[in-house]
Amino acid sequence: MRFLVPWGWAWVAAAVGVALLYLLRRREREHPVSALFLWERIPPDRASRLERMVARFDLLLLLQLLAVVLFAFALADPFLQVPRLAGATAIILDASASMAGRTDEALELARRLVAESSGPWAVVMWADPPRVLVPRTANQAEASALLGGFSPTLGGRSPLGQALALLPGGFTRTVVVTDAPPSDPGVEVVALPPRDNLAIVAFSVRPALDGAGYEALVRVRNDTPRYQDVQVAVHAGPGAVLSSRLLPPESEDLFIFQLGFVHPGLRAELRPADGFPWDNVRYYALEGATTVRVGWVGEEDRYLWAALQAALPAERVAQGPWDLLVAVRTTLSASPDRPLLLVGASSPEAELGQPVAAGPLRGEGSPLLRHVAPEGLRAATVYPAGLPADAVVDLWAGEEPALARWEGAEGRRVLLTLDLTQSNLPMVVDFPILLRNVLAWLLPYRSRSTLVVGEALPLAPGTEVVTPTGRVSEVWVPDRPGLYELVGEGRREVLAVNVPYDESLPGDVAAGAGPTGARAVADLAAWPWVALGALILLVAEWGLALRRGA
Repeated sequence: MRFLVPWGWAWVAAAVGVALLYLLRRREREHPVSALFLWERIPPDRASRLERMVARFDLLLLLQLLAVVLFAFALADPFLQVPRLAGATAIILDASASMAGRTDEALELARRLVAESSGPWAVVMWADPPRVLVPRTANQAEASALLGGFSPTLGGRSPLGQALALLPGGFTRTVVVTDAPPSDPGVEVVALPPRDNLAIVAFSVRPALDGAGYEALVRVRNDTPRYQDVQVAVHAGPGAVLSSRLLPPESEDLFIFQLGFVHPGLRAELRPADGFPWDNVRYYALEGATTVRVGWVGEEDRYLWAALQAALPAERVAQGPWDLLVAVRTTLSASPDRPLLLVGASSPEAELGQPVAAGPLRGEGSPLLRHVAPEGLRAATVYPAGLPADAVVDLWAGEEPALARWEGAEGRRVLLTLDLTQSNLPMVVDFPILLRNVLAWLLPYRSRSTLVVGEALPLAPGTEVVTPTGRVSEVWVPDRPGLYELVGEGRREVLAVNVPYDESLPGDVAAGAGPTGARAVADLAAWPWVALGALILLVAEWGLALRRGA
C-alpha cells in the first residue's frame, strides 16, 4: 500500500487533544454538602487493582482515538496496487433481439470487464446497424455510467466486422459479449448461457393442395429440458383456429391449419409464454387489400350485395381502380382488365342466350362448391352460355352450365347463369358460402415478403405506413413486430414485421478465447472505505454516549 498525500498523517496529532479533553472531563471536583458525618459512615472503597484499571479504561475514548487514526489514514489518500489486464480494452456488446430480457446479465459482464482491466475502454452495441455506446475513454467512472444506456433492439445482428469497424485503432484487447458466439470470431468471447425458450421458428401460408382455401404452417421449437404442452392459434381476420400438442424437450414440430377465405394479415400465437415473448407471436401478410373495392354495373341486387359483404370486407366505389368488378343482369361491351363476377350478365368472352327452364342442380369435387350442398339449391330458369374453351363448369343446371370459371389475359372470371330472381339461392345459408369460395378463387392472395425489425423499406410516392406513433412516408424502419397498414392510391394493404427468426435459435456456446493482453498493476483508491470505517466508529461512539446518559 502507498500514500499519495503522506502529510495527511499529521491529523494523528488531533489524538492529543482528544486525550486532554478526556482527562479534563475526568478531573475531581468539589461539591458542597449539608453535613460531613453522613459521608463518614460510608465504608471506604477497597476496589481491586483490576477493578481500578477497568474503571480508568473508557471505551468512548478508545473509539474516538480509533476514529482520529482512521481519518488520518484516509487523508493520506492510500491506494492499493492490484493486478489487471494491461492495454486498451474494446467491448462488443450484443444488442440483438435474443438479448432482450438479458440486459442485467450483459451489463454485469461488461462492467466486470471494465473493472478488471486498466483501460482505456470503448464499447460498441452489436446490432443492425451497430453503434458506439461508449467512446474511447480512460475514465472508468464515465465508462460505467455510459454503459447504463445499453438497451437491446428487437432486430438482428450485422456482420461482426461492421461492429469491429466502429472501433478506433490502438486497442490491444477486444471482447465480444453475446449469447450466440460466432464460430470463428478471431477475438475473445464471453458467452452467456443459453436460456429455456419456446418459439415459433417458421410461419407461412400457402394455397391448399385441393384448391379449396389455404393452409397455415407453423413450426414450433421447444428449447427446454422438459416436455411442453403447447397451444398454437392462427388468427385470420375475426376468425381463429386452434391446436395443441405435447412437444418433447429439444425438439420441433409442424402444425398445419386449414383456412377458408383468409384475411390479408394473419397472426400465429404460441402458449405458454416464456421469458422471450417476441418469438411467441409471428405475423404474416398476403398481397391484397384489407377492404376490397368493388365496382358495380347493371341492376341492383341487395341480396347479392349482402352476401358479398358477408363473404369478405367490401366497399362499393363509383370510380376505379377496383379490386373486383360485379356485373348483374347486363351486357358488357368490353372485357375489363380486372377480376370479374358475372351474375346473369353477358360479356364478349361468354355471351348469354335467352333464358330456358333449369334442370336439377348438380356438381361435386369443385373448390367453388366447398361446404355447399347443390341438392338444396333451386332455380326456375338459367341462361345458356357460350363459354371459352378452357372454362371449367363447377355447377350444372340439367345440361346447361350454372356456374363456370376461367382465366384469360385480362384476369379471372366467374359466371353464374342462374336467374337469382327465380331461385332460392339468396335465401339459403349456402349462398354467402358459395360467394366466399368464388371470391377466394377470383381474388387469390399471394405471399408478401415479411419484414424484420430494423429493415428499411423504401415507400412509393404517395404511400404511407400507419404506425402507433403516426404515419411514415419515403423510408420506414420498423422497430417493433406487428401488422401495419400500408395506405396509398386508394388502397389499404397489410405489412407484416417479425423479430428475425435467427434470434430464436439456440446459440452454440463454444469455449471462447481466454483473456488476452499483458498483466499490469493498477492503483485502487482505498480512502473511501477507510473514511467510511471512521464514520461508523463515530456513530457507534455517539450511540454509546447516549446510552450512558452523557
